[in-house]
Amino acid sequence: MLEFYDYDNFSGYISIYKNYLLLNKNLVNTFNDCYRIRIACDKENKKLYLFKLNKDEALSGIYSESSLLKLSITKSYGRISNSNVIDFICNVFKFNIPKEGFLKFNGRYDDQKKVIIADMEEAV
Repeated sequence: MLEFYDYDNFSGYISIYKNYLLLNKNLVNTFNDCYRIRIACDKENKKLYLFKLNKDEALSGIYSESSLLKLSITKSYGRISNSNVIDFICNVFKFNIPKEGFLKFNGRYDDQKKVIIADMEEAV
């Protein structure tokens, strides 16, 4: 039986630095139409969720303005620059970012739920 290679466009990496979070090209490509992001942590299952919102959703008033994060997108990565968010993530999952380094986690985009889910169980 033949098995064919099929590139996985929905898997990638989330890198967490001291002051910002980076999405690699695969993951950021799934968020090209994103206006704002909301982040949630599941402490029990050790998952980080990045929900994408379009402009109508973000401006609807359903969500508090302070929970809406901006995603800066370039050709090769996406960045969320917010040290408070990084502190929140580190506190929930009880890890420290190396002073001159970063931690990298596997992530996968769920097309039906419009969310990136990162496995925070173990850094890559």
